[in-house]
Amino acid sequence: MMYAFAITAVVGALWGGEVGAAQQSACATHETMTKQLGIRYDETPVAFGLQSNGNLLEVYSSEEKGTWTAVSTAPNGMSCIVAAGKKWESLPYVSKDPMA
Repeated sequence: MMYAFAITAVVGALWGGEVGAAQQSACATHETMTKQLGIRYDETPVAFGLQSNGNLLEVYSSEEKGTWTAVSTAPNGMSCIVAAGKKWESLPYVSKDPMA
């Protein structure tokens, strides 16, 4: 429930629309999404992975502002915010290789 509110708040702030309308239009082209997250929140990509459905999942974060946004991008280039919040922490990669 808290994430739904955060997503609505982020999308509303990104596109300046009403909260209800923003909740229905939490998507934009990848280029627009990346640009808006950078301009409005100073967020840049910090992690990414390929989802089982073929979409690209990216996490954008701003160390300065303490915010983060998870964005799922379909192969057609449309990106949608799937989660947003504060206090993103990146963990160091830990190898399971005993020879490492």
